[in-house]
Amino acid sequence: MSSTQNNILMEIAPRIVSLGGPSVHRLMPYAKKRMIGPFIFFDYFPATEFAAGEGMNVRPHPHIGLSTLSYLLEGKVLHHDSLGCKQVLSPGDVNWMTAGKGISHSEKVPEELRGKAHRLHLLQFWVALPVQHEDTEPSFTHHPQSSIPRFEEKGADISLIAGSAFDRTSPVKTYSPLFFMDVKLNAGQVFEFDPGTQELAFFIIAGQLSLGEKNIAPDDFVILEHDSSLKVTATTATHFVVLGGESFPEPRHIFWNYVSSSKDKIEMAKEQWRNGTFPMVQGEPDIIPLPAGS
Repeated sequence: MSSTQNNILMEIAPRIVSLGGPSVHRLMPYAKKRMIGPFIFFDYFPATEFAAGEGMNVRPHPHIGLSTLSYLLEGKVLHHDSLGCKQVLSPGDVNWMTAGKGISHSEKVPEELRGKAHRLHLLQFWVALPVQHEDTEPSFTHHPQSSIPRFEEKGADISLIAGSAFDRTSPVKTYSPLFFMDVKLNAGQVFEFDPGTQELAFFIIAGQLSLGEKNIAPDDFVILEHDSSLKVTATTATHFVVLGGESFPEPRHIFWNYVSSSKDKIEMAKEQWRNGTFPMVQGEPDIIPLPAGS
């Protein structure tokens, strides 16, 4: 076991960020803690009701040097990328898109929900790629809910969305050691996990957890010290996610939607998006331009 338990490094409150309509709670990137294992970006889209004609409409935008992980709790989202992949994400499903040397994609309300009132509840992450995989060929894989391992561990209801934990491994292909779990506890139940040498953080979606004498409420992103294991008790029925992994030996630079160990690669990708030579989503000319002044 780790030498300490529930040793909190920091707690991060979300920033509210507009996506040109709906708003998300952004937990990462964060100035005082750039990464948690390979995780470098985390947006939480809280359960939101949309009227007919409204909803997610994220125009095509580019990525390099990372994989995106989209995990849907409620609603539906249409993914469309420059490889030609079109996929509707449904509750419990996972989309894993590896940008590698370059991919662009859009995320929109699917045809079946257009013109209808609907609800959306979503978590999205960027997972930085190891240096040796930063220039890999881009790819996209959809994992339906039925393919995601779900099991009980001492009463905890766990879905292993990505990576390895509790002697199990998710079918989602990752490029470095990590874990991402969806956990549900009834009041009074306990969840324990020792990440060993990997970093660990957790985020409460609903309910409340106690770490010893400290209570943690929803929207609080808690990061543990590197040598600490996790033991939490649900004070009420609680839904939360646990994530982390092995940290990289070298830092990552992040600009807009680009992540890389090389600033030069980011500058090259900026120029490609600016001049139209970056891989584009066919049939969707209305792209998100580079930020002004970049």
